[in-house]
Amino acid sequence: MSGNIELEAYGNSIEGALCAYDFECGQNLKDSDAIKIIEMLIDKYHFQDQTVDDKDEIIMNGFNYVDRIIGKDLKNVETEKIVKVLGVIRFVARRRTRSGREYMDVIHQYVGQRVDTGIRAMPQWTTS
Repeated sequence: MSGNIELEAYGNSIEGALCAYDFECGQNLKDSDAIKIIEMLIDKYHFQDQTVDDKDEIIMNGFNYVDRIIGKDLKNVETEKIVKVLGVIRFVARRRTRSGREYMDVIHQYVGQRVDTGIRAMPQWTTS
């Protein structure tokens, strides 16, 4: 997606939603949780799964949260593009994670929390 402003914007919307949801959860969302949420979204958008269910409340709430954002921010985007972006996000998340929150830390730093459509709050940088 690098270099494609359109796809980057879609990815920022989805990853920004993950950051916002993580913030609501007290920054307790693990990389494995985020990956599971993305995989469930792929199941919905690519495989057209009508029912999505997970026993873990943080996963289900995260799925619903990000899915609502996709419905709002990407409502006019073709499903094929959404699936492509979700697939890339999953690949990057799986590659970044080691054992905890490495992926989440990276997207908090470089994407920031989604505040509204097209608006993200970036972390404040401090100089030493």
